[in-house]
Amino acid sequence: MPIKKEQTSLPVTMPNSVEAEQSILCCIMRDEAFQAEIIAKLKQEDFYQSNHATIFAAMKEINEQTHRSGEESKANTVNIASVIDHLRRNGKLADVGDIDYITRLNDYLPGTANYEEYLSIVIRASKMRQLIRICDDVTQKARSYANAEDAITYAEEEIFNLSQGGTNGGLVSLSDETGKALWQINERFKNPGQFRGIQTGFRRFDRLTNGLHGGELIVLAARPGVGKSALAMNIVEHVAKQGKTVAVFSLEMSNQQLIERLLSSMSTVPLEFIKSGQLPGGVSDISKLRVAQDTICATMSLYGNDYANIKPSEIASQCRRLKAQKGLDLIVIDYIQLMGDNGGSRDVNRQQEVANISRSLKLLAKELNVPVIALSQLKRDAEIRNIKGKESGGGEPVLSDLRESGAIEQDADIVLFIHKEAESAGTGKFNLIIAKHRNGETGSIPIYWMGKIVRFVDEDYFAQHGINVSSVSQPQSQSQTQNESQFEGADVAPEYAESEDEGAFIAEDKPTE
Repeated sequence: MPIKKEQTSLPVTMPNSVEAEQSILCCIMRDEAFQAEIIAKLKQEDFYQSNHATIFAAMKEINEQTHRSGEESKANTVNIASVIDHLRRNGKLADVGDIDYITRLNDYLPGTANYEEYLSIVIRASKMRQLIRICDDVTQKARSYANAEDAITYAEEEIFNLSQGGTNGGLVSLSDETGKALWQINERFKNPGQFRGIQTGFRRFDRLTNGLHGGELIVLAARPGVGKSALAMNIVEHVAKQGKTVAVFSLEMSNQQLIERLLSSMSTVPLEFIKSGQLPGGVSDISKLRVAQDTICATMSLYGNDYANIKPSEIASQCRRLKAQKGLDLIVIDYIQLMGDNGGSRDVNRQQEVANISRSLKLLAKELNVPVIALSQLKRDAEIRNIKGKESGGGEPVLSDLRESGAIEQDADIVLFIHKEAESAGTGKFNLIIAKHRNGETGSIPIYWMGKIVRFVDEDYFAQHGINVSSVSQPQSQSQTQNESQFEGADVAPEYAESEDEGAFIAEDKPTE
């Protein structure tokens, strides 16, 4: 019988580099040109040795202070004299090794040219120590949590925050942030396009909002059958064509249905023919669809999940992984009211559940710094009011029409409604209403439904292609039927068409969700 060897546990040293810490402290004291940059990239807890952490904290405080020089206010300089003075005044000089140790640090290096290398070593060791602590915490959570999904979500959040450098920095002086804000304003003035958000393809909307920005929750709402999913996929298509990465979570439609919509919109082959397989153009239509397929496969970075019972925590988990592996620029969720997140508790009512979902989506947008478009249903009251029309003083939806929770209205940065007045039957004209815009103005933008290829366009689109808007917003008997026969068999995608016959796509039937 083999003798079992005794295992002795040896103390494990956490990752560190004392030499790199000494080198970076020397660089801060020796070179005024680099010290502000180095201090901005480090935190006190990045230093393994406690005396180094104390010295760095003193350097950071000195760097943040100013002194008067005549009538001007100048930033304090971090050097051997100011560091020794600061530590002595705060009673910490003896704790760090006294003047002798500070002097040795100041003379540690012959030059400061390799400061970036020392900086990367210190940061790497710090992240390794944080990762070890996170793993220890995750081990404890795995032992104590009743729900495995919660433990996995906790682990992913902590590791993602570490990889992105995201931490709760606590309160900061807003006066200190003013300079940074003014610098950004000046840069926007000099380079307006550089700070533009993601363009949706609806130019008037993009001008009002300056595009979609990271951290924003955009709620797109309408009654069933009005076109929420169609408009969302139009935006997805345009964003993906810009080389952006988009994740689509569809709780209502399958990935196959989403792809068919994209193929129809991009190829101009009507969706009804794609679904039936009866392609009037035969081989020509197949060729158009193959060109659209090539575009999707070669140039568009699209990811889809059509699991009907997905939860916000699962969406967050998958989006974190996608951003870390491939990058992520836009998240689309269709739609809020189909989601559930009560953890199986019967004590949580539906309104509170939707409020939790709404808040989770806003936090996801902020955490990943990505815009999130979440589709939402409206209450039936909005449809009844629209039918009554003028009797109720106007039938447009309002924020209180958002179904099941006022929290959606509160959490959203932008709330959009797709609206078609009841008396406008026989026309493809709708309104995209910006009912809430946290950082800008609200308004109403006319948009037009191209029913055959499941696409909305705005008036700028028609102006760009020389199309008379009035000709496409008349009843079917006057314009649609006439134009439809003229456009039949056209082989150009809508974004490149320049003929007035493009109006043939306008249909009076309501959009398909």
